[in-house]
Amino acid sequence: MKKKFFVGIALIFLMFSTALPAFASQALKLRVNDDVVPSPGITMVNGSSMIPVDTYARFAGADVKWDSASDFTIKENDTTMQFTVGKKEAMLADKPVTLTVQPVKTGDTVLIPVRSVCEAFGFQVGWVNDQSTTTLSRSETRDGMTVYDVLAKSTAAGQKFNTYSVDGLFNINMNVTADGKVDKQTPQNVTSKLTGQMQNKPFQVYMKQTVTPVDGDNAQPMDVETYMTREKMYIKVPGQGWLVQDMPFSPEFWKQQQDIQSDPLKVVEQMKEMGILLNFGNDVAVNDQEYYVVNATLDMAKFKEGLQKIIQQATQAMPQDTANTADMQQQMQKLFENAKMDYDYSVLINKKTFITDIVNFDARLEMLMNNPASAGDNQPKQVKMDMKYNGTINITKLGGPFTAPDVSAAVEMKMPQPITPGN
Repeated sequence: MKKKFFVGIALIFLMFSTALPAFASQALKLRVNDDVVPSPGITMVNGSSMIPVDTYARFAGADVKWDSASDFTIKENDTTMQFTVGKKEAMLADKPVTLTVQPVKTGDTVLIPVRSVCEAFGFQVGWVNDQSTTTLSRSETRDGMTVYDVLAKSTAAGQKFNTYSVDGLFNINMNVTADGKVDKQTPQNVTSKLTGQMQNKPFQVYMKQTVTPVDGDNAQPMDVETYMTREKMYIKVPGQGWLVQDMPFSPEFWKQQQDIQSDPLKVVEQMKEMGILLNFGNDVAVNDQEYYVVNATLDMAKFKEGLQKIIQQATQAMPQDTANTADMQQQMQKLFENAKMDYDYSVLINKKTFITDIVNFDARLEMLMNNPASAGDNQPKQVKMDMKYNGTINITKLGGPFTAPDVSAAVEMKMPQPITPGN
């Protein structure tokens, strides 16, 4: 958190400057191994760069354990460093070290000194003055492999199987308002259980989502099923049978995406273009299996640029007279341009098989949408959604049979008039 201290009397400033942390007001940037870290929250305190401990943990792949409200430990691989808020003395393994600046708590955020901590965990620390940028570099490997090597091997291992199943559980907290008022028809806290199957060739996806409101005495679960092929998209909601519409993506788009997925190096390159920053987390053991942990953080600016390209590729070959392609492109692009997203996930890659068995998610999404003027007086003019969700997906039954639902009686879906992104 950045603070600006505007002091009108020089004497008061001189009296307190030695007792209070001096927070700089300039925007400071961070690059890790040539990747820009989105919203690093770096602040100058008494002449030293400070960073939120949670931000450091994300880009370094470290674990943070709080022993009390002021005592915490950062662990990365076999190295541990213990801190106390307000104290310049820390413990690196079993050796005492003196920090450049003591950890500082501002609101709910704890800041730690960049140079002291990063150098302790093997980073080379630099500073680009004309760009106000802290640079960190470190060559990190697992069994001689970089994070991109491990990810490429995992992609190649998964390509040996044409099908797999998924199951997962998510906790979702939603704050939905319509024209500034809480939408009481939308559950604010729900759990979402997900089961399904995926097949690469021919492309098929079947997913069943069971959403259960947490709040309320009469909370009833709701099942939503979706089934997709290259040509059609089906959906089934409570009280209705299967509905169908044409898949709103061109065949050329599907072919391009499958070409990318068939090449591990292209997968890695696409992730970089989409602003997905990767690093190793601490290795873990789950159910007697040893796993590499690869963490991913989303650079929203790059993600929006990459998503815009994908939207254009997905819709460019659609018939203009039946799909209103240009309008849909504009709406989707605006929707994501105005959206705010914090998105982190980690994948657990089996050390023996290199298969990704588990994916953990932690995300927040804010979106603002406007109803068209023709929507009617009973419809809200503006809907705002703030959603936080976290959960785990397990990947199982690789190579198992794909069972498609019976959609032979599906009826054509009538699309509602879309709401447009807000400004």
